[in-house]
Amino acid sequence: MIDKIHGIYGPSPVGKVNGKKHSGRSASEETDGVEFSSFAKELAKARVELKKIPDVRLDKVEDFKKQIQDGQYRPDMNKVAECLIRAGLLDKEE
Repeated sequence: MIDKIHGIYGPSPVGKVNGKKHSGRSASEETDGVEFSSFAKELAKARVELKKIPDVRLDKVEDFKKQIQDGQYRPDMNKVAECLIRAGLLDKEE
């Protein structure tokens, strides 16, 4: 059965493990580094700025609350229906 695993030629011989190859430079010269593209830097800046913006526009929320409390909120029902159809909520029958 072992000959089926290794094929007809058998297992390959194991050789000596080579140690770390030295490039002739000192340890202080051999440093790893990361360099980011200008696009990546701009993207990082944009993310920082985006985190400063709140997820909820409280001024809009307060405006809608006031309209609802005063009975003045009148949503466009065609727009609401269109959004429901797009979301597939009207397809579900309960």
